[in-house]
Amino acid sequence: MSDQSHHQRLQGVNAGIGIRLLASCYDGLILLGISMLLVGIPITVSVEMLGATPPKWVQYLLFMAVAYAYFVGFWVKGGATTGMRPWKLMVASSETGNPLTWMTASVRFAVLMLTWLTLGMTLWYIVTKDTGHFLFFVAAAIPAVSLVVMMLSKDRAALQDLVSKTGVFRVST
Repeated sequence: MSDQSHHQRLQGVNAGIGIRLLASCYDGLILLGISMLLVGIPITVSVEMLGATPPKWVQYLLFMAVAYAYFVGFWVKGGATTGMRPWKLMVASSETGNPLTWMTASVRFAVLMLTWLTLGMTLWYIVTKDTGHFLFFVAAAIPAVSLVVMMLSKDRAALQDLVSKTGVFRVST
């Protein structure tokens, strides 16, 4: 870790919920575009040229690999994803202010994906009007708990931050 990144962390303040949601939406759009290029187009070409569609689990695995490379790679190498940079947000260890290790970033990614996937499931159940389904309540609980924890914690830590002992900070430079 360079002295400069540690210095930036010490001058940072915990990022608010709104700015984090904006950064998440931005990252989601970027990830969608990257996924179309690296997963969607190759799958479409393979279907057209070979006449074979890869199994859904392979498609999901490819998407998760792209998402993992995007988030974990940026968090470890620069402390921020492309979606975080316009708002001067950085992710770091909440205990030391150090940049994330691959293991810490991987844990953060796993919990973040669990939250996003269950949020997606929740929205799907709402759109399909299947809110009486037991899984709707299970799926809705995880993003709801993450949001409530984020609103109530003094550090504005989401579920992925609490589990991985990280924080998102707004830095001055």
